[in-house]
Amino acid sequence: MKQIIRQATVVFPDSVAAHCDMLLVDGKISAVGTDLAADTADQAACFFGDIVIPGLIDTHIHGAGGCDIMDGTAESLVTLRQALLREGTVAFLGTTLSSPVEPLLAILNNLDDGRKAAGFDQAELLGVHLEGPFLTAEYKGAHVGQHIPPPVAGGDVALLKQLVTAYPGLIRILTFAVDRPDMSELIAFCQQQDIIPSAGHTAADYVTMSQAAAAGIQRMTHAFNAMPGIHHRKPGPMAEGLLNPAIELELIADGVHVHPAILEMAFRLKPRNKVTLISDGTRSVGMPDGDYELGGLMTTVQKGIARLADGTIAGSAYPLLQGLRTMVRDMKRTLPEAVRFAALNPARSLGVADRLGSLEPGKEATFVRLNADLMVKQVWVRGNLVIERSEEH
Repeated sequence: MKQIIRQATVVFPDSVAAHCDMLLVDGKISAVGTDLAADTADQAACFFGDIVIPGLIDTHIHGAGGCDIMDGTAESLVTLRQALLREGTVAFLGTTLSSPVEPLLAILNNLDDGRKAAGFDQAELLGVHLEGPFLTAEYKGAHVGQHIPPPVAGGDVALLKQLVTAYPGLIRILTFAVDRPDMSELIAFCQQQDIIPSAGHTAADYVTMSQAAAAGIQRMTHAFNAMPGIHHRKPGPMAEGLLNPAIELELIADGVHVHPAILEMAFRLKPRNKVTLISDGTRSVGMPDGDYELGGLMTTVQKGIARLADGTIAGSAYPLLQGLRTMVRDMKRTLPEAVRFAALNPARSLGVADRLGSLEPGKEATFVRLNADLMVKQVWVRGNLVIERSEEH
C-alpha cells in the first residue's frame, strides 16, 4: 500500500524540515521531502505542520499503565506494552529488579514469550535489561536488599551464565555494581554473549570505575543516580563516565532525577552518540497519583514523583517523551538532539538502527505525531495508525 503524509514538520537526526511530505510504501518510508509526487497513493493525510519524530526506544523501563515487568504474566505485559505505545515509545527493553533466581527465571520466560509476539497495537519488546541482582546494598535504591546476593567470588558470573543458558539472546544489557568481586568476569562474559555491561547501583570510587572501563564496561545505568557523587577530592565513578568517550551514559531527563545543570554538563562533555535518554518508568507511568508497588516495595506518586516511604526516589512516573520535553522546553536544547538521544542512539546500541531510530528512506514507517506542546497526537507503526489521542490528555 502507498500512503502520503503531507505538510509535516519532520525531525531528522541533525535538522528539522517544515512543510515536509513522507511517502510510505508497504509499511516503510520510501521518500521524505517537499512536494512529493504521489498521484497513485492509496491514502493521504495532512498533518498541518504537526511535529513528526521517530518512535522512541526505551532501554530502561520497568512498567507502565499499572503493570510491571516483575508481574510475570502475559496479560500484564500486554497492558504494559499498550501503555508504552500510547506514550510514543515504540520499542523497549523490559527491565527487571533484583529477585531470587526461580522467580527471575519465570519472569524471563514470560518476557521471552512476549518478545516473540508481534502486533501493531503494542510496543516492540527488544529483549531484557537485567538490572541486578548483582548490586551494592549501600546504593540499592528501590531494590529489595535481601534479594541482592552476597558478594562471593564466582557467584555472580555463575548465576548470569545460568540465566543466559536458559534464555540465550534475551538479555541485552546487564546492570551490575562494578565494585563486586566478579567485575572482570562479568564483563568478559557479557562481551562473549553480546550483552552490554553497564555500571549501576555501585559504591565504586574513581579508581575502581576506571579499572572497570579498562576491562570493557560500556555504559553507566541512570548516570548520577544510585552511585557516589562527584567530590573535588573524591571524583567518584561519574568522573570516569564523563571523561571517558567510550562510555555511554543513560540519563533520566524527567526533571526529577537529575538537575538540568548536571544534564547540561553531561551533554557538553559526552560525544553525541554516547548519551541515551531513558525513563526508568514504573507501573505509575500514564497513571494518576497514588500508591504503587515496585519490586515488593510500596511507592507513593505525588505530582509525578515516585518515592519510597523513606523518601528515596523510586523510578519514574514519566514516560520517555518527558525527557524530550525537559531538553527542549527547560534546557532549550534542539529537538533533533533530544530525538537522537531517545531514538537513534538506543537503536544503534541495540543493533536495530537499520529499521528504527530515524525517519529515513528504507526504514520502518514507525513514528509519532506531536503537537506544538510535544504531546502525542498519533502513533504509527509500520505504516499503520494505531494510536490517536485527544488534545486534552
